[in-house]
Amino acid sequence: MNELDILIKSSLLHDIGKVCIRADHSLGNHYQAGAEYIGTFLPQNEETRNLVNCIKYHHASSLRNVQLKENDLSYIVYEADNIAAGADRRDIEGETKGFDAQSCLESIFNLFGGRGKGIVGKYYLRGLDPSNNFNYPTQELCLASDDKYKDLVAEFTSNFERASIDKMQNNELLRIMEDLTSYVPSSTNKSEACDISLYVHSKVTAALASCMYQYFQDNNIHDYRRYCFVNNKAFRQEKSFLLVSGDLSGIQSFIYTIPSKGALKSLRGRSFYLEILMEDFIDELLTKLNLSRANLLYSGGGHFYILTANTLAAKQALNNLQEACNEWLWKNFSTSLYMALGFAECSADDLMESGQQRNIFAAVSKALNKDKLCRYGVGTLQNIFAEINDEAHGRECSVCHSSSSVLLEDASLSDGYICPLCLGLYKLGAQILNNESVFAITSQKDNDSLEIFGYQRKLYLRAVSERSLEKLSDLVRLYSKNKAVTGSLLSSRLWLADYAAKKSNGSIMEFSDLAEASGDREKGIKRLGVLRADVDNLGAAFIGGFIDYAAEDKFKYATLSRYADMSKNLSIFFKLAVKKICSGELEGCDNKKITPFALFAEKQAASRKVHVVYSGGDDVFLVGAWDDLLETAVDIRKAFDRFTGGKLSFSAGLALFSPDYPVSQMAKLTGLLEDAAKNIDGKNSIALFGFETNQISDKEELKCRHVYSWQNFEDGVCREKLDFLFAHLDLYRNDANKLNVGMAMLYKMLKLLESIETEGKINIARLAYTLGRMQPAETNNKILMQHFNEFHTLIYSWVRNEEDRRQLDTALRLLIYHLREKGED
Repeated sequence: MNELDILIKSSLLHDIGKVCIRADHSLGNHYQAGAEYIGTFLPQNEETRNLVNCIKYHHASSLRNVQLKENDLSYIVYEADNIAAGADRRDIEGETKGFDAQSCLESIFNLFGGRGKGIVGKYYLRGLDPSNNFNYPTQELCLASDDKYKDLVAEFTSNFERASIDKMQNNELLRIMEDLTSYVPSSTNKSEACDISLYVHSKVTAALASCMYQYFQDNNIHDYRRYCFVNNKAFRQEKSFLLVSGDLSGIQSFIYTIPSKGALKSLRGRSFYLEILMEDFIDELLTKLNLSRANLLYSGGGHFYILTANTLAAKQALNNLQEACNEWLWKNFSTSLYMALGFAECSADDLMESGQQRNIFAAVSKALNKDKLCRYGVGTLQNIFAEINDEAHGRECSVCHSSSSVLLEDASLSDGYICPLCLGLYKLGAQILNNESVFAITSQKDNDSLEIFGYQRKLYLRAVSERSLEKLSDLVRLYSKNKAVTGSLLSSRLWLADYAAKKSNGSIMEFSDLAEASGDREKGIKRLGVLRADVDNLGAAFIGGFIDYAAEDKFKYATLSRYADMSKNLSIFFKLAVKKICSGELEGCDNKKITPFALFAEKQAASRKVHVVYSGGDDVFLVGAWDDLLETAVDIRKAFDRFTGGKLSFSAGLALFSPDYPVSQMAKLTGLLEDAAKNIDGKNSIALFGFETNQISDKEELKCRHVYSWQNFEDGVCREKLDFLFAHLDLYRNDANKLNVGMAMLYKMLKLLESIETEGKINIARLAYTLGRMQPAETNNKILMQHFNEFHTLIYSWVRNEEDRRQLDTALRLLIYHLREKGED
């Protein structure tokens, strides 16, 4: 271990003693208990003694009572711990009173939007195991017992006996911390908010410590005691850090420009390839910066934030990696993809105080946007123009339309010829759906590998089984999918919402199968549903979500760790919770019974006929049987409301298509519907079906009439209007006590509703006449007559109110789609 490795490991483990003393209250204070516990797994040498010392002496009280060298790394861990927490701590768990070891981790959203805005709840103490029920916060009584902490200590022991800490890669140690401390509170002080997980606090501490060390080395500073302990206030004002932001542009056009043949596998393959490409670029960058993934503050949706040291070497590395990556992207994808970077210098004070922190994020965003407007360096531009002037382009791929000298024929994907890359992405999508859990980055190419970015070397991506890892002599790094995989070259575990509906024989349903599965076997329009959604006002949430303007110290809770924890929680929801919801697992750890949402009849929890194309960061893209997909969307919205306590919302667009409709147009239309949902007051809405022309004076505009808040859609359209139609109409020809209404009458009612918008009251009268003609001939059937009177009265009342009329229009459409014959177009 070199000094930087010692510093990262000790920073990640500096508070592990909190887990120990909560399991055994006789152990004393947490830093002594942590040092003793970690020491049992380490050989006795100078390096490991330094690591243990960093754990043992990371508080002021312990540093004052020991004589350490001025360049002892403990001083850096001490100051990084304080910066990560956002303030100096005075009380020490296990040494002073006022702590409650049974306190569970509170939801990060408890303080979001300011105190007094509603309590979301607490998490059950457990490890981060994707095989268990999702850990939703609960307002029911939950306590973190000694036994639960003992179980975590036993898990730590098992991991550290399997692989020695001093030999373990930092990224693997980070993964262990994520697994075991994501629901462990960093502090159980009764007078403090208990909403920062020990995992995120330890991760941010390690990020800050590694940056500080590199900054000190670059500036020939070796008196860590003075800079981090004696006069740390002066250091906190130095611009010692760089906040870096990256964004991969062109994602949507890259993913959605595919043929209808093999659309699912192509979509999944392209989406996942870009996710791996982003993670690969991040790891190449972190390797060049000599940092671990602890310095990755956020990654998702083609965007990332990294914290690094403010050194000339770091800035040069950022510029060199970006230029190399964009040159590689140009060679492989022309100008369709571009890696933008922006960074800004900042101090510890900037990171600790939200008022200044906002300015830093704004400066990074400005630099990122400027970079997007001024793409490519001189060298890359020269290569671009040289390529353009080269006449030997070859033929075009029928999928991506790029020129290639090598084209292949594959009837399962395209009627024409395709390039090796498009075929490889299609195969990658199939491998993901077949539950391959490990993805290897190698230095040698084989028949099933795809080229991926490598700095000053060629790298390749391939899906492999865990059993074959030992055979890979050219392995550079590993990415595991959802499950924990150990190994010295593990870079990261990628959480992936890899849910896909299957047929009875176990094979994956294609788009045509999903469309056919809509409704039931005999009824229901054969349409594929496509849903796109993302979180509302997320940028504003990160800028000011934890600022409490009503409090005396309005920036008290706006700490770097809190924003990092919120990012992690959102990512976990869209990766793990969405997958579980699609598979029918709606309950949380409290096992509270959750009824799945149903449009037309009560449903039992069951796996949905949908595919998750992408879900992560803050947005989702799903396809499926249109009715199952709409029901799934409501379930996800409810779960998100439960997860955030209603502090955040998301808006969505959902449209219906023939399964062979161009995928790019599906994505475009649903994207426009999503925008329409976000354009109404309060957002938190869903827009359905499509657009119609709306005449405004001498101009025409496209308007979606079927836009509702989630609550109005569920309560007004479905539970009121749709349920009313089912309760009063004999839709299945099996109830003589309900009104006998055929499809022709439903279509006529819908047409009259639509015409009221343009022709006015005359069609209200026509609709009233139509309703009157529905009176049954058997007037002696009191139940039937009661249904008629209720139906006539309420429908007539609804059509005279604009909002009720609009909701009835939507409900009628849903009903007609549900009842149409399978053979109808």
